[in-house]
Amino acid sequence: MNPIESQILCARLVGRLGVHPGAAQRALLATLEHFRAKSHDPGVVWAGLTPDEYMEAALRTPHFRATLQASALLADGRESDARLSWEVFMKREMSAAQRTHQAVPPTVLVGNPGAIHRIGRRLGLNDEQTDQLVADIVLTLATGYPFRARHQRHLSLADILTQVTPEDLAELLQHAALSATGRDEEAAAMLRRIQRAGG
Repeated sequence: MNPIESQILCARLVGRLGVHPGAAQRALLATLEHFRAKSHDPGVVWAGLTPDEYMEAALRTPHFRATLQASALLADGRESDARLSWEVFMKREMSAAQRTHQAVPPTVLVGNPGAIHRIGRRLGLNDEQTDQLVADIVLTLATGYPFRARHQRHLSLADILTQVTPEDLAELLQHAALSATGRDEEAAAMLRRIQRAGG
């Protein structure tokens, strides 16, 4: 991001949110640093992106804008506004992902609750846990859209969901269940296995 783009972004934050210019600058630096750190994630390499390509894609996403806005409010000492801003963004993202998921026909695995629950039960999950984890998986797929592997970038979220196989769903559910129960190291190891198998 060049200095002029940075100044424009900061000026917009000041104008839209009424934050102090210094808070806007600190928030922009913190947000860029956050996304730069993500650009070196092994998943980015697996998707065939360089850190620069990841950053270029990230800067155009609603996720970047929402992170920057919440960060600016936080830097300005407005914690409750920052929390509310982030919650509004997440609700909007969840709602959009839910609508796409609900539009998937029941002839497709992720559009068939019975088939999804059977896979969850085989993994020792009850139906409610499975529903929540699937909702989280769909949201993750939706927010990760700009960073997909090159051969998948032309596909919509609905297209991606229709291609999920029983094996894919079992792996995604296992990974999500490990993450949800705080078993981060096991979840990370499983994600690396999934990525190696998919690469």
